[in-house]
Amino acid sequence: MVRSLDDFLDELAAGHRARMEEVVEWLTRTGHLEREITASVEALSVLFHKWGIEVCFLLRMKGTLRFNEIKMMLGTIGSRTLSQRLKDLESQGIVARKAYAEVPVRVEYALTQRGMKMADLFLPVIAHLRISSVRERRRAEGQADPAGY
Repeated sequence: MVRSLDDFLDELAAGHRARMEEVVEWLTRTGHLEREITASVEALSVLFHKWGIEVCFLLRMKGTLRFNEIKMMLGTIGSRTLSQRLKDLESQGIVARKAYAEVPVRVEYALTQRGMKMADLFLPVIAHLRISSVRERRRAEGQADPAGY
């Protein structure tokens, strides 16, 4: 399974390299690379806040969740931090919050279409980093690359 995933990631990277060069050209077309870098970092900043990536990854893996479910699954996150992170992600159009008129009020969180697309774009990167990390660790420990890895 992992070997076929690794092959898929290689094909994905090679197949999209030409398109990525178009993106690089688009981002640098104005000749203001520093401004484009700043704008790109600002666009990603909500994810780079502590717990931003974790919340998005969890919602991508599990789908719609309630506040306490997210909190429990993330383990050490505080309620105030989680609340702020969800607000930040909602303000960027990445997470949708849906409140139900019940007593007590039930609130659910899910990735928006934009958030799902973003998460799907990150999954190959995450898979590549995980596979590479396992292989490097095994090589450093002198272990062979077992079937499946």
